[in-house]
Amino acid sequence: MASQQQAITPRLLNIKQAAQYLGVAVWQLRHLEWGGEIPSVRNLGKRILFDRADLDRLVEQKKANGRAQ
Repeated sequence: MASQQQAITPRLLNIKQAAQYLGVAVWQLRHLEWGGEIPSVRNLGKRILFDRADLDRLVEQKKANGRAQ
């Protein structure tokens, strides 16, 4: 019986992955985090991680704000 493995998609992305996911530069994502526009998680290694759900929520907020202007 052949076992099929499904690729596991991580929920948390490091800053480089998150920036790539959003299509922005790492420094832009850092500014969004520093400005409180997007929450981050810091693990024991002090790496900054971002939840995909928060990234998606940011995109939806930016879309909504764009329509209102």
